[in-house]
Amino acid sequence: MTGLTGELRPGLESVDARRHDLDALRAFAMLLGIVLHAALSFVDFPWVVQDQSREPALGLLVLVIHGFRMPVFFLLSGFFTAMLWRRYGLGGLLGHRAKRIALPLALACVTIVPATWVVMGWAESAPPSSGATEVDTGKDIWTAAAYGDVDALRRHVETGAPLDGVEPLYGHSPLGWAVLGGQDAAVDVLLGVGADPHAPDRDHNAALHTPADVGRAGAARRLLEAGADVDARNVHGETPLDSLRHDRGTTELIAGALRLPVDFDAVAAGRDRVGQMLRARGATSGLAGPQEIPDGGDPAPRESRDASSGGLVSTLMEIPFFQHLWFLWFLCWLVGGYALAVVVSRRVPRARVPSALIATPLCLLWLVPLTLTTQWAMHGGGTLPGFGPDDSAGLLPMPHVLAHYAIFFGFGALVYGRPGAIDRLGRGWWLHLSLASLLVAPTLALSLHAPDVRDVVAGEGTRHLLASLGEALYAWLMIFGLVGLCRRLLSGERPAVRYVSDSSYWLYLVHLPLIIAGQVLLRNVDMPAMMKLTLLVVGASAILLLSYRLFVRYTWIGRLLNGPRTRRPLPGPAAAPGGLSVSR
Repeated sequence: MTGLTGELRPGLESVDARRHDLDALRAFAMLLGIVLHAALSFVDFPWVVQDQSREPALGLLVLVIHGFRMPVFFLLSGFFTAMLWRRYGLGGLLGHRAKRIALPLALACVTIVPATWVVMGWAESAPPSSGATEVDTGKDIWTAAAYGDVDALRRHVETGAPLDGVEPLYGHSPLGWAVLGGQDAAVDVLLGVGADPHAPDRDHNAALHTPADVGRAGAARRLLEAGADVDARNVHGETPLDSLRHDRGTTELIAGALRLPVDFDAVAAGRDRVGQMLRARGATSGLAGPQEIPDGGDPAPRESRDASSGGLVSTLMEIPFFQHLWFLWFLCWLVGGYALAVVVSRRVPRARVPSALIATPLCLLWLVPLTLTTQWAMHGGGTLPGFGPDDSAGLLPMPHVLAHYAIFFGFGALVYGRPGAIDRLGRGWWLHLSLASLLVAPTLALSLHAPDVRDVVAGEGTRHLLASLGEALYAWLMIFGLVGLCRRLLSGERPAVRYVSDSSYWLYLVHLPLIIAGQVLLRNVDMPAMMKLTLLVVGASAILLLSYRLFVRYTWIGRLLNGPRTRRPLPGPAAAPGGLSVSR
């Protein structure tokens, strides 16, 4: 992605020779994001479009890509940031990054991001066709509870399904899903056969938090009659009474993630009735004094909470303001941090780090433990299943995610300052990639909380430590392996690779609305998932490349993203001065 590397000739000859393949590698990491987003509608993931075709292998593909894609990107971003500073000084670096990163992000926030929200809204409202596949409520107890299939629910109970077991993807119990789905009959069945009304979900929300949040008065009454604790607290210290406070945006965000239809007026009316029941039983708040709890069905915004709750900060972190463009926002923070480090380094003595700890695989001896410290905090500290880094698309980056990518960014900057280091790290690329491939299966089993793993590793803390260690090592092995592989395959100037690399910035910026629209159009088509994915990726890429050629490459947009481009003249007599020219 030349727009993010700067199209600049670095001062070190060895780096200049590597510019093309490293550029191509970062473009590859960005383009994999298109594949990843396209595949999400075919796997069990809380995505805005759920296709009727499912392919478990694509779920594995999504996780494997996610585990290394952005670490690669940020390491190379740090590498090229150091290159810009060495070449043009601190002022030149900040000016270049403002033009290539901050300004495109600002423009995207008023164009691409709103377009993405619009398409997402259309996707959620678009009715499924008559050929849509019915939900298989017999596949597990959670699905039966969510859809209110009482007969299937009883069959699951008779065959020994876990009454209070936490569903692996979203972390809700069967009772929690019945409440979310408004399935009062299913709530009655579960309570009647012994489901625990106090049993928490993965975030330690009790079943009573849910009807307070989504306004399910019937479910709340049933839970209270079964003895549910009115003052149960979740991980944020919230009681069910505090769940009445969630504002419209937060409620709709949560409902959208769970693919639940929501009418906020009905939610507010339901909350009014739930609040009356809770107060009648002496419920209290875990976050503020009782006088601050709103009466009636008009819940106060989360921002009105006591400052100690961190409600506003949490909201700014959780709402995906930047959508898929969060990486540009992270780059703004990281470049700012790099500039600060440059200023500080001028005023304090600098320690000389041995080259062997940066320019050889020995760097794994300190990189993996360092990365482990941030990877440990991912996925709720191991309480949630997941592989790779957490997502963070809010106005405030999640600190552990920003720190995680700062490690890769910082190491990339260190590598630039050691001539030949990038080449040495990529040696033995086949071994790095082979070890990463062998590491995937056991690490996935640990990080996704596979049931069989408990028989092998008994301690929850030990399992989380091994999973975090595997994820950290996997990311670094993939980085070094891909650096070496690209050196072998893509070194030197290649016009076709250069063109794709140049276009990748634009393609990634604008791809998401098009991908979601394509997923909506294909979701009820009777076709294998792999065929749909291929059609979606190839079709979207062709449209995006055409838009780049017609509207971006030789326009002000192209100059903003990648710098100026000149058309190459036609070969032969037609290439006379002033004659016709074509794009390269």
